[in-house]
Amino acid sequence: MKTSRVLAALALAFSAVLVPASATASPAAPQTVSEPHCGDWVDYNGSGNRRMKSWLCFYDSGDGGVYPMLWTECGWLALFGIGWEKPPNGCRVWEPSYYEITFPDGTKTTDKTFPGASGSNTANSAAEAYSCQEGPWRVYSYYGVQMKDVLGNWGSGVSATHEVTVEVSCP
Repeated sequence: MKTSRVLAALALAFSAVLVPASATASPAAPQTVSEPHCGDWVDYNGSGNRRMKSWLCFYDSGDGGVYPMLWTECGWLALFGIGWEKPPNGCRVWEPSYYEITFPDGTKTTDKTFPGASGSNTANSAAEAYSCQEGPWRVYSYYGVQMKDVLGNWGSGVSATHEVTVEVSCP
């Protein structure tokens, strides 16, 4: 018996086990935040050897609210300048990283910050939730990341100012 036939038969048998029992899916819950719900950017430090990918997003809190979230990914220019690598000892969202939301009714948040966060090469920070209002939500934010060097010292960083507007519909 050929090995390829045995592997194909095993794959078919296991796929039957992994398929959900019901082929009919229940309808998804209504989404509060319309797609696309993020703005995304890539920023560099002045030397071009540190990079921050970032996403400013709005999400449905699940209880009638909407909250902003900052997603970041840090990178160091790899050896010989070929590609990007994770920082050797992690990265963190600067504290404070400010944001301002302009709601559809024209009101604005003041002096709001994303909480600090850290990780190996990603640092993600969710802010407080706000009551849902139909219409365009604009978030304007100044934020950044710092990266740890091989000695464990926080140092090189990348910062940026960005804004995104998202259409929100309330359930």
